[in-house]
Amino acid sequence: MSAFQPLASCRLPTELQELIGPDQHCRLVYRMPGTSAEFSVCGSLVGVLRRAQVDYLCLASGCELRLDWLVAVNGHRLAA
Repeated sequence: MSAFQPLASCRLPTELQELIGPDQHCRLVYRMPGTSAEFSVCGSLVGVLRRAQVDYLCLASGCELRLDWLVAVNGHRLAA
């Protein structure tokens, strides 16, 4: 059995659901806990996975970004 479990799309905000796909490029800004520094990554979202009770956005590049670290998508700040 795989350690990854795809999330039901209904659990993902509509704005992120619309960005999943090979032709959709986005800029994701995130902040790791314990720091005020923000980092960004650009790419195409291919899906969302859950591993060890943590949700991850998966990019076509192979990068995985914790959903709870996300602070902005395409310049739009998310609610805290």
